[in-house]
Amino acid sequence: MKKVLLLAFVAVFTINNAFAQLPDGSVAPDFTLTDLNGTTHNLYSLLDDGYTVFLDFSAVWCPPCWSFHQGGTLEDLYENHGPAGYPGVSPNTSDDVMVFYIEGDGNTAQNLAGTGGNTQGDWITGTLYPIICTDGTVNNTQVSSDYQIGYWPTIYMVCPNRIITETGQSGTNYGAISSCPPPASYDNDASTFDYSGETLTCEGDLTPEITVQNYGLVPLTNMNIDVTVNGNVASSTPWTGNLATYATTNVTLPALNGLANNDMVTINVTQPNGVTDANTSNNATSFYVTTATSNTDLNITVQIVTDAYGSETTWDIKDDNGMVVLSGGPYNNLTAAGTTTQPAVTGTLAAQTCHTFTIYDSYGDGINAGYGTGSFMVTDANGTVLAMGGQFTDEDGDAFKTGDAIVQNINDVSNSISIYPNPTKDVLIINGIFNSVNIYDVSGKLVLTSEYNNNINVSSLADGLYMLEINTSSGVKTEKITITK
Repeated sequence: MKKVLLLAFVAVFTINNAFAQLPDGSVAPDFTLTDLNGTTHNLYSLLDDGYTVFLDFSAVWCPPCWSFHQGGTLEDLYENHGPAGYPGVSPNTSDDVMVFYIEGDGNTAQNLAGTGGNTQGDWITGTLYPIICTDGTVNNTQVSSDYQIGYWPTIYMVCPNRIITETGQSGTNYGAISSCPPPASYDNDASTFDYSGETLTCEGDLTPEITVQNYGLVPLTNMNIDVTVNGNVASSTPWTGNLATYATTNVTLPALNGLANNDMVTINVTQPNGVTDANTSNNATSFYVTTATSNTDLNITVQIVTDAYGSETTWDIKDDNGMVVLSGGPYNNLTAAGTTTQPAVTGTLAAQTCHTFTIYDSYGDGINAGYGTGSFMVTDANGTVLAMGGQFTDEDGDAFKTGDAIVQNINDVSNSISIYPNPTKDVLIINGIFNSVNIYDVSGKLVLTSEYNNNINVSSLADGLYMLEINTSSGVKTEKITITK
């Protein structure tokens, strides 16, 4: 939620479709920027020299940015741990940190000095570490775009291996750098990042892509990339190129076919520069395959419950050609914390086609983070839940494949089962004939299951919104329930 933004900015942010934040673990984009004193700084040069770099992306008009700036957290970091010999750095510095203030919203040096632009004050006086102005005179706001700044302030820590972490306003202290990995120390050391590519498959096929980093002290010119599925070799790909220390490359690997749900795929880099890797602890990364729900009904329903910031929320359903076939949002914001159940959207999809439902949050914190408990659910006409949740970052969703035709109408199932009380406190009564009951929380996690029982004890569940899935011999009925104690 926009805990730190003025409402006027919220509207501009939504209209302009600003980026969500770079996720933790991303490679920091390099930059060369000139500060207000005319000194030029290159990020990668500082990282290569072993410095951990803190970036304060702020806007002069932003009150929380001003409060954080006035708090002196980064001032202390720079003074006690900044580069030896730099202006304002203590002679007793640990000499392992660099700090930048980046006015990333294109405001002027005059604004930074406390004049115009709805500035909060004089940002320059008393600030020892470099201040970067992005008004286009010397630097521009490309750096903010590169770092996908979606709100102010955003505080990034960049480790010497070029990996970023968003530390936040309260977590920016010297102890944070202990989470950075040790510097490169071997000549030949290839490393993989945590896998972030596709893991969901509709047809049992996917093409993995892996990010590889040279963690060695000499250039990486060749290596092997091996892929296994459940321990069995699927492919071995030779790679050639030229990566300097800490440089990265994305490698698309041969397609995997005939995958099943929960298959484990492992990607491992070996033989950097034709020799045994000196550090095998960072060579491999694994993920589990998720197969899409198949043979779903052609008729689907999308139900969205937005939190107080509905303007952040959009969604779409795309077919296997990437064409949007159904969409919704953005929605209206509320004047206070709360939720709004948006009108359900229904549609009929093409038969025998893979579809992907994706919900987006432009701020990057989903629709369930303290400003109302939002949720989303996609079901087909048989009541099968195709996607559901509420707690995510910038996007969430799932894939599914339609069947040949409309399989059945759920009305008969719906009319034969009744559920009460709703909201409930400790016991949920279900009247009708059914086989079993599953209860999921808003993140899609199964939290309770029961065989046929008219009285379901839900006293162990926390207050909140849940999805009830009732399985019968003729179909599935889904119903939202609320537990309030």
